[in-house]
Amino acid sequence: MSENKCTPFSQQLAYINKGTLDQELTEALAEVIKMVRETGKKGAVTLTLNCQMLNTRDENTMKITPNVKKSIPELDRADTIMFSTADGDLMRDDPSQVQMDLTVINTGPAAAPIKLQSHG
Repeated sequence: MSENKCTPFSQQLAYINKGTLDQELTEALAEVIKMVRETGKKGAVTLTLNCQMLNTRDENTMKITPNVKKSIPELDRADTIMFSTADGDLMRDDPSQVQMDLTVINTGPAAAPIKLQSHG
């Protein structure tokens, strides 16, 4: 590897936006890691540093604009089965099914009362 006298990237990161970018990335990574653990799905944190000359007269002055994107995995949502009508409505019960008025009948034996006896 060639000898490089550049400032380490990790140190440069601390300079951008007066250190707030470093904190934002730390929080974004923690949020993604928590959801990866919860869902078992993959997530990502993407840092883009847009670099451009501040003006055309001075090639030494750069403007660095950070952009942080998070790809946070989501929990699967449960499916719901519903029935549609010709006019576009959704119903929980099948409209072509005959509705029966059912009632619950208690067929179990009634509990016998407890008799307390006194000795004495």
